[in-house]
Amino acid sequence: MRIGLFTDTYLPTINGIVFVVESLKEQLEDEGHEVFVFCPARTIRPKKIQLMTEENPHIMRIPSIPSGLLDDFDFSLFFPPRILRQIRELELDVIHIFTPSQIGLLGINVAMKYDFPFVVQHGTDLYEFIENYPNSIVGTLALVNVVFPMSVKLDRRDYLEIAKLGRPRRGAAKWGQELIKRTLTMAYSKADAAIALSKKSKAQLEDWQDEDYTYNVTLLPSGVDALPRPTKAQLKEFHQQWGFKESDEVFGFVGRLGEEKNLPILIDAFDRIGAKRPNAKLLFVGDFEYRETLEAMASASNFPERIVFTGSLPRKQLGVVYATMDVFAFPSLKDTQGWVLHEAAHAKLPIVLIDRELSEVMIDSENGFYSDNTADDFAQQVSRLLESPELRERFGIRSKELANRFSERRQAKKIVALYDHCIATHTKRLEKKPRSTRRLQQAITALLGHIDI
Repeated sequence: MRIGLFTDTYLPTINGIVFVVESLKEQLEDEGHEVFVFCPARTIRPKKIQLMTEENPHIMRIPSIPSGLLDDFDFSLFFPPRILRQIRELELDVIHIFTPSQIGLLGINVAMKYDFPFVVQHGTDLYEFIENYPNSIVGTLALVNVVFPMSVKLDRRDYLEIAKLGRPRRGAAKWGQELIKRTLTMAYSKADAAIALSKKSKAQLEDWQDEDYTYNVTLLPSGVDALPRPTKAQLKEFHQQWGFKESDEVFGFVGRLGEEKNLPILIDAFDRIGAKRPNAKLLFVGDFEYRETLEAMASASNFPERIVFTGSLPRKQLGVVYATMDVFAFPSLKDTQGWVLHEAAHAKLPIVLIDRELSEVMIDSENGFYSDNTADDFAQQVSRLLESPELRERFGIRSKELANRFSERRQAKKIVALYDHCIATHTKRLEKKPRSTRRLQQAITALLGHIDI
């Protein structure tokens, strides 16, 4: 099978979407499929970069420049007729869209223009995301009113909907959320299937649909394998570098230090934990523009000397981070899955989570605890685990069992089965008639349920 993966963020950028795309690419190639990744070059001279790095020619880099909105997001620059012809010549069997921005919309354009089956993956909760980044409303408007109509084949109903969305209204965040909700619903309705990574996202996507715009939503978490276990020497070096002792009780977070992650609650909770547990420490691993704010909060906290920020670390080195922790804390309410939760579960860590519909590798009172969105309750749940080595060990074993259910190989095979189903049931879009969404969804769910490696 010849598969096109379209993403607006890719290596050398480090984030959850990049890990998902790269992992899937490797698994698909291991199964004998030919995979092409369409992504930003992060330069206007991608050919020079490919020659210098000897990068795989199946990585189709598109010239791009910094957007000025977020550090890991670029504006891509391409001439649509030429790039469309180049993609058509690849004779793709199926297209998989990971992001709903320029390159993602390019993928939809290709699929619509040349009638390829395509799948969309709801990997970022932009609806909630925009609440923390209201300045992105300008980019959202440009996307909805300019890029989207130029990229996706629209009918009269779609243009009327876009015209309504473009009317300014009070509250930039609420307006932005409505723009995102309706635009994504329109885009996803063109697809053969939509992938939700969590029960929360599946419910969200199903709630967005109405009689005008429907699509088939499949719950299919991304696969994640265990990271390499650190050696004793690596663990000792990390502990010496960051001031950890064998007697320390460490809980913490790994991931992007963004405002939307609800991370201040960890510092507030640590004020309560640290007062009762003198060996407790809080660890943040990751980077982003909100890091400076968090560091200022930590400096003003009751125990600043016991809060550690390492910055970003290569993913292959994160095994030593998880081995240092006793409890993994994930307070975000705006994630669609939480790749790091799978990594932490593979490392046999108990988990404290706020979002009850986020992850398939967390079961309350089996391998962790759910917390209310308050510092008091979060501190209480973390403390329950820190004070009981026996409970941590039992929960850790269960974490590993749950993580093993979602290996990269197993989940990739389910995605291939979804591709096959979409290809088999795909009809010419110009001839397409309304389908029973419920009946098709039942067929897809039954199909994936029989795939077990």
